[in-house]
Amino acid sequence: MDEELLRQELRGLDGDLYLCHLFAPAEKRGALLTLYHLYADIARIPASVSDPMVGAIRLQWWRDLLDAVANGDGRGIPIGEALLVNSFLKDMILPLINGREAALTEGMRSVDELQDEAQTVGPAFMLLACQICGKDAPDKLLKTAGAGFELMRLAPMGGGDVVTRAHRLLRDAARDFNGLPRRQRKALLPVFLPIGLARRQAASFPQQRSLLIYQLILLKMAFTGRL
Repeated sequence: MDEELLRQELRGLDGDLYLCHLFAPAEKRGALLTLYHLYADIARIPASVSDPMVGAIRLQWWRDLLDAVANGDGRGIPIGEALLVNSFLKDMILPLINGREAALTEGMRSVDELQDEAQTVGPAFMLLACQICGKDAPDKLLKTAGAGFELMRLAPMGGGDVVTRAHRLLRDAARDFNGLPRRQRKALLPVFLPIGLARRQAASFPQQRSLLIYQLILLKMAFTGRL
């Protein structure tokens, strides 16, 4: 597993997740890096193609890769080799792929349609992250946090109305997380740092803060153990 190459690729794919994965315990960092890399690469497919058929082919490529990995073949590519080292259940990754199908349709989608996608992808993403860290989180928290995080990622497709819904979900998720016992918060914090960061991005939308500010926010959350 070429961890440094994946790390540099993740930095280009999703700077927020790149920063967040650095706070994971050393023994979990490679697996979380693998999850964040595949999530970010799959997430950008709908916006990076002009032809829905091309997008469908690229999503199928990911399904085929999972089948190959299940048979012990990483196809000689960094993310494939990483998936061999950090084995995830195929059925748990598929929602991250299948949930993007709707985004390949032409034309504008409603806020409700975007929320449907967020509720498919986001909680599955959070559950995988929790399993990597070997920690359990309340089901309601996973659903709220995951849907809010994913909606914030879909904001460019829906604008302010999407951000309003995302902010409400992220605010509720942060409240529920902060209400957990201190020991449980500490164990789950590496998984939920992206949620705290997304909440602040939603609160300041459409303005974007500097990378330094986001780094300071992450440091504060890591130090206090709260979102």
